Amino acid sequence: MQTTINPSWLAQGWRQELSLKEKLFFGLLFIIIGWLLVSAVLQLFDPAIGVLDFGILTVAIFGLLIGWLAVYISIWLQELLWHPFKYFRQQFNNHFNQLTSWQQCILYFSVFFLLLYAVLKGMEVVF
Repeated sequence: MQTTINPSWLAQGWRQELSLKEKLFFGLLFIIIGWLLVSAVLQLFDPAIGVLDFGILTVAIFGLLIGWLAVYISIWLQELLWHPFKYFRQQFNNHFNQLTSWQQCILYFSVFFLLLYAVLKGMEVVF
């Protein structure tokens, strides 16, 4: 069964799905706006809130902002400096589905344990 695309949808300049860079950009924009507005929102709930109270609570949002920015910049640099990465990322589902099940499991668990290792090393640096 083939899906039909509404021509008026395309005529208005809308697409059905955002690209990864657009998703990251809008997510980054949302986090920046949240980081800027969190102190005002907290002061609406508690007018006696001190500078340290909302300053400490914005640290988590600032950490999300920095993490999101690091992901966005790394993807941007990989696509800018290494053009095959962009084509590989667009065709990743096809490449991944061509692997056997044990190769997919090895890839999945390697990424999982490397991310776990990175989190543990990051906690070691902090603490």
